[in-house]
Amino acid sequence: MFVVPVFPIYIPGLEYLFPYGTYIWLGGVVLLWLTRHTHQLGTRWGKGYYALSTILRPLGIVAIAAGWLALFTPYRADTSVAVTPVVTHSAVEWVNWSAILLFFLLGIWSVAVLGIRRSFLFRRVDDKLVTSGPYTLVRHPQFLSAIGITLFNSLIHAGLRTSWFYPDYSNPLLNAALFAVSLWVLAVLEDRELEAHFGEAYREYARRVPRIIPN
Repeated sequence: MFVVPVFPIYIPGLEYLFPYGTYIWLGGVVLLWLTRHTHQLGTRWGKGYYALSTILRPLGIVAIAAGWLALFTPYRADTSVAVTPVVTHSAVEWVNWSAILLFFLLGIWSVAVLGIRRSFLFRRVDDKLVTSGPYTLVRHPQFLSAIGITLFNSLIHAGLRTSWFYPDYSNPLLNAALFAVSLWVLAVLEDRELEAHFGEAYREYARRVPRIIPN
């Protein structure tokens, strides 16, 4: 029996997506990017943009989740190998899981403050700038939450890497680094769009609050 620690949410069938996990979550980031130009496209397209965002943004979030769950899934061409999820309960693992919980709670807090619609569906042109709650710590707390969760999950799984289990292109730590860079670029693009829309109010906010990494 092949015994490995895996992410607690195990979805049968995702192991077959393991070789493509990187491309799946990266595609999700691209879908999110397509919905970040609220003020330009929302002004031009109106309700059509909101409808498109309502489709693309949830798809992007699902793709990111599916890609990462696939990367955390045991994979081997020999499908006759049994897989049993286990947890080692080491001190380092408990620290990692505690960090994951904290970043998860940060994400929940961010969604609660920003709202479900603006977080997962669409943002209207007339939406106000949110600067309270977790948005007093960083300008993009949801991105920070996603980066933290994937990073510490990757640290848990880093010890599993072998020549056949984690090929270089699917190494979880390399994926975590690429994911962080991708969300940082997405945050920079969103900052530019928000600054163009809110003007000096956003520039003043950006001077006080860091982009993703807390002071």
